[in-house]
Amino acid sequence: MVQEKAKELNYGFDSDMSNKLFSSLMKLIRPDKIEIDNATASWALDILGYTVERLMLELMHPCNLLLVRCGWLGQLYDCSKIFKTVRSNEGFCCGFNYHFVGDYNDEYAWLMNITMDSEELDVLTSNNSFPGVDNILHVPGTGSDIGLAVALNIDADNYKSSVRQFVGATVLIHDPLDYPDIGAQSASLQPGHVMSMTLTGTKLESSKDIQNIPLSKRMCLFDGETTGERRYSYQTCISECIQQQIYGSCGCLPFFFPDQHPNVRTCYLTDVDCILSRRRSLSVIHSSHINDCSCLPQCNDKSYEVVSESIQMNDVGYDSELARGLDVQSTSFLYAYFRDGTYLEYRKQTILGWDSLLASFGGIFGLCLGGSVISLVEFVYYLLVDIFSFLKERTERQDQDLPPASKLFVSVPANMKLKKYSTSNLNKRIYLAWDQQLSQRIRKNSEFTRNMYHE
Repeated sequence: MVQEKAKELNYGFDSDMSNKLFSSLMKLIRPDKIEIDNATASWALDILGYTVERLMLELMHPCNLLLVRCGWLGQLYDCSKIFKTVRSNEGFCCGFNYHFVGDYNDEYAWLMNITMDSEELDVLTSNNSFPGVDNILHVPGTGSDIGLAVALNIDADNYKSSVRQFVGATVLIHDPLDYPDIGAQSASLQPGHVMSMTLTGTKLESSKDIQNIPLSKRMCLFDGETTGERRYSYQTCISECIQQQIYGSCGCLPFFFPDQHPNVRTCYLTDVDCILSRRRSLSVIHSSHINDCSCLPQCNDKSYEVVSESIQMNDVGYDSELARGLDVQSTSFLYAYFRDGTYLEYRKQTILGWDSLLASFGGIFGLCLGGSVISLVEFVYYLLVDIFSFLKERTERQDQDLPPASKLFVSVPANMKLKKYSTSNLNKRIYLAWDQQLSQRIRKNSEFTRNMYHE
């Protein structure tokens, strides 16, 4: 495919310039200094009349040539029926059991029309009955026979440029619903080697009680708490945040990011310098940008740990249905399966609710103070009763207009009758004494004086 595109460039480029162009295209995946100037790169794309997506798709190793023979659960299938072309941070790849983009045919219909004839497209439309196409697969057991087995033709002789310093196929393992970028585990398979990839699973499960806790305290998200039809994924959220950071600085997005921005320009070689500088700044202050992304972990999540082992093959007379008739010196074999029939599960649940907290305090009072919550309630009750009684008695005393009899006394002659007292008796003295202990309020309102004399 590279040679054919090079011939199309011969109208305006020499062989050296075309080689620099195709070598620089890999910098769209791994940003680095390109070997061609921006003006020449833009001119090459105009001559070919291609978009960046179409050019990179046609330059990839086609899945029908890369995948020679495929097996699932010990049964062989046509590789083109169970694998599909998908995007990843490695560029265009061949994906199995991949369900991030939703409807595969709608997502890449315009791309598939370029490289597939009508018969191959009809095969894709009838793939729903094959494993990994319509629904997410679940492995029923463990062992190399209960998993995925693939024979690959890496075709090292036709390599024009590579994103790595060796020839080989990169295998990515990730959750079926995640975009293969952040959190994806990888391994490299070289020509003439057989690789065994054993997987172990870890699951995080949160109880429904945690969903009643405010988001600011539990710091995780359940499925359905975010907008959009796609299930929330922490890894995908971080990847989308990085996309926004790149777009905010360079005004474009790399071709391998999910096609969810139809009005956004796709980055080309002229944007590599900007992407490179942005990626370097992200690596320096990576943690701060992650905090700016406002991405929370998932309350329910699954992760996988991969252990790979690669051994060079020898012609020792080994025979299997997958390898029968193939050249073991030029073909590579991949076996991916689960190692154990169990997995490690972590659970999040509320250990101490408000009712448990109340019961704990009651137990502490009963054990240390010999009381209970009822005792505390009674103490508060009687304290309030005493306070209100004191306030009520004080108010009643202040509202009295006359002092008690013990605080007031009158001194008059014993033989004098007050009813018969008249002005003619002015020569007789009457003496009234007022107690000094009376309150200021009573003394102020009284009509009597402290001492009264009548002559």
